[in-house]
Parts: sequence; structure tokens; C-alpha cells
Amino acid sequence: MKNILIPTDFSVRSLDMVKEAINNVQLHEPMNILLVHFFKMSDNMQELMMLSRRMKDYEHISEEYRNIISQLQKNYPARINNIRVECFYGSTVAVFKNFLFGNNISVIAYDEHYRFVKVNRNSIDPLNIIKKSGCTLLPLNTGSREENLRIKILRPAATA
Repeated sequence: MKNILIPTDFSVRSLDMVKEAINNVQLHEPMNILLVHFFKMSDNMQELMMLSRRMKDYEHISEEYRNIISQLQKNYPARINNIRVECFYGSTVAVFKNFLFGNNISVIAYDEHYRFVKVNRNSIDPLNIIKKSGCTLLPLNTGSREENLRIKILRPAATA
């Protein structure tokens, strides 16, 4: 079973990368998907002391986002073992490598042309750190087919 990291900005549009990864021919086995939003570490001492209580970062996850994740798991049980959402706090490759190791990530799936929306002032674009991580990369292309993929997520393919 593969453990795949897919960056997210908690938008429904970012879930198109999940759909693209599911349909990728290189990934033949079931997968555990870890959707991760990237935050830089604050230099404010009080914020650092409260880091373990940063549940407010998860408040950016909409009900629609949660529903589509649930729907993906139901629609693709043979491909998706589970999907989790987490936040990564850091901005160095070394810290990110530890995060990958701790989550047993074998592949990072990403769309180089996707423009991540910041959910707050500490959000960072993950592409630079992803490329430097040394982890196996699976480039995706969701850009021009964005609306079509969203429709397919909501309506699973009919089975014969």
C-alpha cells in the first residue's frame, strides 16, 4: 500500500489532484492519501508555545471539502484505503523530510501549475520544498481540465 502526500489549500479545487492521482496509471495499488497544508513556523514566542493547540488551522476546512473527501472514499474503495488531512509546520527541507519519514510517505503527487491560496498569513506555497525533498514525485496536470474533474468527482463512473 502506498502512502501519498498531496498538498492542499483546503479548497474543493485542490481535491482535483486527488482525483488525478487516483486515475494515474503509475499507481497500481491501493493508497493512503495525506492531504497537507503547509505553514511556516511563526517567530512569535507565544504562538510557538501554543503550536500543539493549533486546531484553528483546521477551521479552514469547509463542509463541502469534507463531503467530497468522504465521497471520494466511498466512490473508490479499491483505490483509496483512507484519506487524512494534516497541517505541516516548517519551512526547511530537513523538517519536511522528517515529516515524510514520520508519515511513511513514498510518493508526493502535485500539480506544478496549481496556485495555492493562502488560508492565513503563515501559509506557504509548498512546491519549492516538495521539489527539494528527495521523495519520489508524481507530477499531475489538473489545470486545463479543472471543471471536468470536479464534475467527475461528484459523479462516479458507471460500472458495467
